Amino acid sequence: MKETIKKVLQKNRSFYAQVQIEKRIITFFSLSNSSIEQLESRQVLMGNIYVLKNGQWGFVAFNDMQNLESCLRQAEKQADDISRFARQKRQILTSRPVIQDFRTDFHIDPDHVSLEEKYKLAGNYDSLLKVYKKLQNRKIYYADRKETIYYGNTEGSLVKQDKIFSGILIQAVAKEGNNIQIATESFGGYQGYEALKGLEEKVRKVGKTATDMLKARAIQGGRYTVILDPKLAGVFVHEAFGHLSEADHIFENEKLRKIMKIGKTFGREGLHIIDEGNIPSEAGSIFIDNEGVLPQKTYLIKDGILNSRLHSRETAWKMKEELTGNARSIDPFHIPIVRMTNTYIDKGSYSFQEMVDSVDNGIYAVDFHGGQTNLEMFTFSAGRAFRIEKGKIKEMLKNVVLSGNVFQTLQNIDMIGNDLQLFGGLGGCGKSGQSPLPVSTGSPHIKINNVLIGGV
Repeated sequence: MKETIKKVLQKNRSFYAQVQIEKRIITFFSLSNSSIEQLESRQVLMGNIYVLKNGQWGFVAFNDMQNLESCLRQAEKQADDISRFARQKRQILTSRPVIQDFRTDFHIDPDHVSLEEKYKLAGNYDSLLKVYKKLQNRKIYYADRKETIYYGNTEGSLVKQDKIFSGILIQAVAKEGNNIQIATESFGGYQGYEALKGLEEKVRKVGKTATDMLKARAIQGGRYTVILDPKLAGVFVHEAFGHLSEADHIFENEKLRKIMKIGKTFGREGLHIIDEGNIPSEAGSIFIDNEGVLPQKTYLIKDGILNSRLHSRETAWKMKEELTGNARSIDPFHIPIVRMTNTYIDKGSYSFQEMVDSVDNGIYAVDFHGGQTNLEMFTFSAGRAFRIEKGKIKEMLKNVVLSGNVFQTLQNIDMIGNDLQLFGGLGGCGKSGQSPLPVSTGSPHIKINNVLIGGV
């Protein structure tokens, strides 16, 4: 396969060209109240040729290896055709060649585990939820994916990647009259089948949480001191700030360019927001990005100051900044665009108990239930919450909705915990019609002053 890629690239007539060929073996199934709802097991071969010629991109995807030179010529013709009408020429930063083979570390290859055994694992987890009698619906989603990816470009890169992804998602829906509550947990990443075993206590917690939420009371809206748990804080930093750090958004939006000015203070000293693409096993981790660039540990915010942003080759050239290795696509049928990998708030020095002790009247918001962002404005729903009174965690709350301006909220972060956690699992991030892209999000507990909370 490497020789095939080399031969195609030798026939290139463009300024830059790259070839990616990928084989995937996929298993997916879902259970709903113990019954199989969906089952998919398939093997696919797909690839693309991506060229920059006469200042324009050409892109051709394929699922047949027979006519790669023809695909190359089609991509070149696309670029030529576009160049006759385009006003501006595109350029890219070059990168040093990567010549290496990569492999996911794992103990159990899911491809060597029978479908019956996978179904038995999911069925055992489902049986643990049955003891919670108020659960109206139980859902288990199982997925594993074995990827062999070959990549080469005209800079001399030639890479093989053997990757294994394993994930499972547990969802419980509790009902009492018209009161319906949902709890969800997802586990896994670029790991072997072993990552999905031994989750019994975590599965039971999903059923218990959904059931307990039936007794939660609605919150009175207002402004509160809020402690976010690592999962909700991680989603907040990904959705509300991470997307604003993607350079294609910034370059195309004049208002955002003025706001996201390198060197601007966005938070307290000790606040670090990082995108890091090479954390072992995490869902958002990559060996190289889809433009052949090695991933970096990129400090988006360092000690409260805007330090960097995420780039593709083209956006890095446009903004005269360094490459970060963040050009990604969900599969070879899609072009690479600027995307996050593993995005998180780095750990601070406070314990969770120290945070709680410092709150006289506030809220402990836990998990993520949904939300939306519009530039710097955000609205997030916590999965559940608890009232904090005089340093003590009290009763459970529901329908807790956090709203505000992301930059003001970052300024209002008062304490950062020492208990950083990352969360991956099934699902992922969506952008420009490409979803779901595997990512991980994370944070320690963080305490934020003066947060607007809406209740129902």
